[in-house]
Formats: sequence, C-alpha cells, structure tokens
Amino acid sequence: MKRWISSLAALCLAAALVAPIPAQGADQVSYLPGVTEEMTDPAFWSGRTEDPDGLLATPEELAALSAASLTAKGANMHDLKRQPETVNAKALAQSLKASAEENAKYYLGWTYSSDGEKADQAFYDEMIANSADPDAKESQPVGYAVAVVRTQLLTFPSTEPILDDPKDPDFDYQNLSTIRVNEPLVIRAASADGNYYCVLTDSASGWVRAEDVALCADKAQWLAAWDIPADKAVVICGDKVWTAASNFQPETSKRMLTMGTVLELADWPDPESLVSNRATYYNHVVYLPVRGEDGSYEKRTALLPAGKDVSLGRLPLTSENLARVAMNTLGATYGWGGMLESNDCSGLLRDIYHCFGLDLPRNTTWQTAMPAAKADLTGLCSEEKCRILDALPLGSALYFNGHTMLYLGHIDGQYYVLSSVSKIMNNAGEKTQRIRSVVLSTLDVRRASGKTWLQDLHTALIPYQTTADLPAPLWYHDGVAFCLTNGLMDAGAGGFFSPNAPATRAVITEALWRAAGKPAAGEAAVPFPDVADGASYAQAALWAKEQGVIQGIDGNFRPEDTLTREQLVTILHRYTAEEGGTADSLKDYTDAGRVSAWAREAMAWAVDRQIIRGKTATTLNPGDPVTRAELAVICQRTVQPVQSTQ
Repeated sequence: MKRWISSLAALCLAAALVAPIPAQGADQVSYLPGVTEEMTDPAFWSGRTEDPDGLLATPEELAALSAASLTAKGANMHDLKRQPETVNAKALAQSLKASAEENAKYYLGWTYSSDGEKADQAFYDEMIANSADPDAKESQPVGYAVAVVRTQLLTFPSTEPILDDPKDPDFDYQNLSTIRVNEPLVIRAASADGNYYCVLTDSASGWVRAEDVALCADKAQWLAAWDIPADKAVVICGDKVWTAASNFQPETSKRMLTMGTVLELADWPDPESLVSNRATYYNHVVYLPVRGEDGSYEKRTALLPAGKDVSLGRLPLTSENLARVAMNTLGATYGWGGMLESNDCSGLLRDIYHCFGLDLPRNTTWQTAMPAAKADLTGLCSEEKCRILDALPLGSALYFNGHTMLYLGHIDGQYYVLSSVSKIMNNAGEKTQRIRSVVLSTLDVRRASGKTWLQDLHTALIPYQTTADLPAPLWYHDGVAFCLTNGLMDAGAGGFFSPNAPATRAVITEALWRAAGKPAAGEAAVPFPDVADGASYAQAALWAKEQGVIQGIDGNFRPEDTLTREQLVTILHRYTAEEGGTADSLKDYTDAGRVSAWAREAMAWAVDRQIIRGKTATTLNPGDPVTRAELAVICQRTVQPVQSTQ
C-alpha cells in the first residue's frame, strides 16, 4: 500500500512540474467574419437597446398572442385542451397508413437506411404496416400523456434512421420535432406493435416512443401535470440542465432538461428534509414526471440547482433576458427536427421564447403565419430591407425559405443574427461548408446559391408584438419590386439596387429586351462599334436597333452614358409604338421650351400617359439625369400596361 501511495505521489509531483496548459483565449475560438469576442456577451446587444430592463411585452400579452396563434390560419397549432375526447380510431388508422404511404413515396429513391444501403420499398413497407393499429375501434377515447424524457416526434412509428447521406448519420429525416420533459401530448392512436403513439403536441403531430411518455389517468391529472400556475413554474433557461445523479432515486437521476422545459415547484419548507437523499440547500425542489411500471404517470420530487439557467417563474421578457437566453445556446449543436438532443433553426426560436411564456409554431412557414407584427420583404431590394431592419427590436425573427434567425441588431451597416445552421458557403465562397452549430453571424453569410441571407429574406416578424411602427415603403418600392421580380433589372452585389446611382442606356435597353421576352435578333453582329459581341447587353442592343427602339448617338450605342429624362421617354415611346401626345400636353410646365425638338412628341406622350409626372407640378427637367430608382418606376408604368394588353 505504501509503495502504491508513494508511486501516486510521485506521479502527482511529476504532473505538477509539467508546464501549465495555457488558458484558452479568444485566439483559440473561431468566429464567423464580422463577429468579435465581445459580441458573444449578451450585454453587448441588450446594452444597445433603449431600455434593457424594460418589459417588451407583459405575461398577459404573451399569453394572448399564444392563444391567438392556436387559431391562426396557417400556423398549424393545436389547442390541446379543446381537442375532442373521442376519436374514430379505425378511420384514423387508415388515414395514418395512407399518410405513411405518401411519406414513403416522397423518401423512396434518395434515402438510405442505417446500414448504408438505399432504402427500398420493403424498408418503408415495414413502417407503413406499423402505422395502422388493427385493433382500432370506430369510437375510442383519446389518451392524455406527458413526456418523461426529452424525446422526438417521429415521421414513422420506427426509430430506424432515414438518411440522405449514408456517411452522415447526424441528419435523420425521421425527426419532425422535439418534445420537452413534462410537455403535454394527446394520444390519438397506437402503432400496430404498440411501441409507438400517434400524438398531437401544441405545434405538430407524429409518432413518439411509448416508453418515453407517461399515461395520465384522466384529463384532470394531465392538466395538473403541466398547466402550472405562474407562481409555481420552474423554467429551464439554459441550453441544458441535468438533475443530479442519484443511486437512491434512479428514476429522477441525471434527467436532461432542455431550454423551455417547465416543471412544477414543490412545496418544501424544510431545507433539512431530504430529497433524493440530499438536503435541499441552494436548490429548487420540483416535481418531475416519471413512468410507472405499467406506463402510468407519477411524479417525484427532484432537485434543480438555483443557478442562472433555472428561473423561478417565466422570465420577464426584456432585452437583457432575451439576449442572455439566446446566447446560452451559442455554439450548441444543430439538430434537424431536434435530433442529437439539440435544435434546428425554428426549434431554437421556439425554445427561447417558451422561456418567456410565448408559444411559437413549429416550422418557419408556420411561424410567419403568427398573428404578430410583421413586414413582407418579398421583392424588396437590400436598401429597403435594411431600412426595416434598422427599425426592428432585438429578438425579431427573420426568415428566408427554410431558415429563421433571431435578430440581434446592427453595427456600422452590418446586421447580426443568431441561428442554428446546417451549412453555408465557406468564407472564400468556393463551396458549401458544414456548420451544424448555433452561430452568431452577419446577414452577409451566403447560401449555396451564392446569394446572401439578406438578399433572400422574405419576412421580418416581431413575435411578441401585434403591431409595430415599421418604415413605410419608399416612393420607388413598387417600381423596383416590379423590375426585380420580373427580372427586368438586376441588383448589384449583396442585392443592393443602388437606387440613387445613374441609369445607363445599357440598363434600359436590356430591361426592355427582357420585358419583350428576350427575343432573338436577326442580325449576325451588333451594329454598334462600341458594343462587344460578348457584352451582357449585346443581344438587347441588337434587338433594340432592329426594332427602332434605340438609334444610337453618332453611330455608337454609348452603353455607359447616363440617360436624361427626355432620352428615356423617347426610348419608351418607341418601345410602345403608341401615338404621341399633343403640344397642349406640355402647356402647364414652365420649362416645356427646354425639351429638345426630337423629344417633344415623346415627352407629350409620357405626360399624357402619366409616365412622367414632372420633378415638380410645373417642371419637367428634361435634361436631368435619371437615377436607377426613377428608371424602375418609369419602366413599370410603361411596361406593365403593355404586358397586360398582350
């Protein structure tokens, strides 16, 4: 024994003499471009708001928004308390089987099983058969249950993975959504083998493993388990918290509780009275749901450390609390449908806001259907989107197809978000890069298409507000949106339209060519010496010359020349081939005499058609240069009526 102790002491001494491991500094942590270490501090973002501690919404307002979402069209949420108490399980079994067949049809041909082989029809037939309970009756009561572990809502009644890449088991299409501990479920059917239940959660439906839930004796017991009074709620606000290990009470030992989990606070006045064989000092005593041997619901007392990641009561929704809860998830694993004990993008937002008592729909499309304040960003150029982003509060949700982000704020023209990300383009923009983490980033991040997140944004939502004073569309919005949506004009890098930049002859020529359907021209070569055959606007210039839309200047096209207002209306007049206006059309303008003789007919036509409305009520400013914003608006006024008559 002495020899063993002596050897151990020598080993410890040797370890003490080894050079100490350097403290991990900022240079050992990687950040995405534009992000600094100080930005990972919640106070960095909440401190930039007007009132970090001020309530963004009251508990009553959040409860009202949650209730309104339950009935909002497109949100696909379920009011579990008001679900029918019986179900035609026989008809439902057939419906579930048909749904499984449709799902299998979708996945067949491009998915793999866990053995790395292509998932064939036989693979799916087994799961399809398990979807229909042969003992289902035409009328049977629904079941009420709560989850006893953090578990998954599944596509099929099976835990067999459905992979799109046999080498990537961390992306499994079986997973639909996560279910938190103590989350309520309404059971509508059972699988054929009895190992799975088809359930409704408040935000989704699917299959769950029977062993992961506890069955309540009746609806009253079920409601008591999870419909917890505000002063009795204990909320998990960290990414993950575990109950303490215990050999004395293994049923509550090392239970993982994820963000947004809500448990009931137990009445436990005596700190010396033992829970899980321990005194209760510095801990909350909570009730934890457990599954009895027969699958029935029971509850046991357990201890949760009274630290920063556990809140007694729902957190007040302030900028400070919102930033802190959000940053608790930074660096966590991305988990499709909640797999890997983690979250995907929409699941992350759901868990963050559940800490404050606000229930969000499951996926991105459904979340945008919430009856909350929102702005439609579809068709907006990046300048317009940035104006709206500048007015958004911390905690707003931003969406493009398939992804959502929590908005943090803007600094020096950069817009910052937190989100759970699967992949993006790498920093060099050469290929997609697997991320699979919760990251803080700018909206300059690029998708596989090469477009930035900012470019692809289609909705901004303030989840905790019903109304918001957001900027009204700018005067050029309709014209720019029309030209971008119909591909008549292109935005520049990052989707910025540069509305105040000068409009050129090349841009208007290409816009009209595109509006005409990009017709092929008859000439073999472009008839302008200053247009190279390979120029992006070469075919447009050739077409415009043949159609008499563009006649050139001194035999040249002059593609980069800035258009004047009278040049623009002349080109548009030729494009429409409509009759011109009369001299009387210009009589109300004091500078009508400044209109060039070759442009007078076109200018009169433009005024008659209200394509040109004057810089002021009495001036035309015919020689003024045209901006890109003006071109877009005037182009819409011209092209849209022409298209509608074709």
